[in-house]
Amino acid sequence: MFAHPPLLVAHFIRARWRAAYLRGDALARYQERRARRIVAYASARAPFYRAHWAGHDLARWRELPTVDKELMMRHFETFNTRGVPREAAMAVALQAEQSRDFQSAVSGLTVGLSAVTSGHRGLFLASPEEQAGWAGTILARTLHGFQGRLRVAFFLRSNSNLYERIGGLLIQFRYFDLMLPHAEAVAALNTFQPHIVVGPPSLLGFLAESRARGALRIAPTRLVSVAEVLEPQDRQRLEAIFAVPVHQIYQCTEGLLAVSCARGALHMQEDLVVLQCEPLPGGDDDRVTPIVSDLWRRTQPILRYRLNDVLRLDAAPCPCGSGFRVVHTIEGRCDDVCYFNDLAGGRRPFYPDTIRRMVLLASPDIADYQAVQERAGQLRVHLEALDGAPFDVVAGAVRASVMATVARYDCRAPEVVVERGLAPIAPGAKRRRVRRLSE
Repeated sequence: MFAHPPLLVAHFIRARWRAAYLRGDALARYQERRARRIVAYASARAPFYRAHWAGHDLARWRELPTVDKELMMRHFETFNTRGVPREAAMAVALQAEQSRDFQSAVSGLTVGLSAVTSGHRGLFLASPEEQAGWAGTILARTLHGFQGRLRVAFFLRSNSNLYERIGGLLIQFRYFDLMLPHAEAVAALNTFQPHIVVGPPSLLGFLAESRARGALRIAPTRLVSVAEVLEPQDRQRLEAIFAVPVHQIYQCTEGLLAVSCARGALHMQEDLVVLQCEPLPGGDDDRVTPIVSDLWRRTQPILRYRLNDVLRLDAAPCPCGSGFRVVHTIEGRCDDVCYFNDLAGGRRPFYPDTIRRMVLLASPDIADYQAVQERAGQLRVHLEALDGAPFDVVAGAVRASVMATVARYDCRAPEVVVERGLAPIAPGAKRRRVRRLSE
């Protein structure tokens, strides 16, 4: 059931209008107006921002001090405008992780837990009104030319009230746990017959293998890649096997950042967020890192929030006619899949987000990590603990978390090695926190 159906429909209509007509000076004026409004709101309602911006001219919001995930999590209770304590939100989110029941809420707010490539866990809060706005906007930006009722299969590590808000009005939505055995997922997809399949490209690749073998018998009209980097060779293979376009949604704790248009170009959602793109050190203007300011979120304002992602922008205008800038590629994510030996003698894939979580959820004292698999059934974790934290205790918690998670999915006990300190990275090489070296 939808919360606030009229509000959702209103956001759907407005999002369609903004995408069609906001460009150039009109878009700049719109961003300025909304940014000033949300900055003033955050300064009045979020004690963290009020202190963080003390002595600064709020009208010059593009120059305000930046924030990041570490600051947000350290000051979570004063960062959000509802005074929700970090411990309360984290307890609800962790319980959902363990029970796999993702109807997480605290004080009437949706709670979500994220552990992305920055190496830090992140919490997000969303009000029912914000959920309706998100649902209406995502529908407006992803339903390219569809008419009538639509069936969408959504493969993610965790479900969310946000995603459930989509189902029941315009589309029939079905959530698939990313850790569902492939045979069960294939059978369920054959029954469901989705028009759109949404999931990480590593998962979509396994579905492509099943389709090539004849086991998967669906004919979607589109695939949508989320959560991991979609590399060119993966896109080409998926499009060749499924004979449909592969689009992308670039979303994280910090907001809905980019969505593919009908032509397949990944557009920044510049009516939702302002992305100030800074060139990376070294003068390479082709690669940038974004600073995000969300123009809508009030429960947990995201303003001048620095991401660790590396983007490459496309200077050419998109043939679709949108005035929103195009992201050529996202280079800052990991999508290696690790394998552990199951009890039946086969190998079970563990997706990078699962590896990240089994490490990061083990202890709050983890500063950074790298997980490298050199062969199936083995995992080497390079670990940095926070200053003052006993490394042996943290390492033991990580080892226990890996063992327990692998056992939960009926796999043999893996060989787990935890080493102090991060492995060196060659100059110019892209850092990947989850990496599989074996074939």
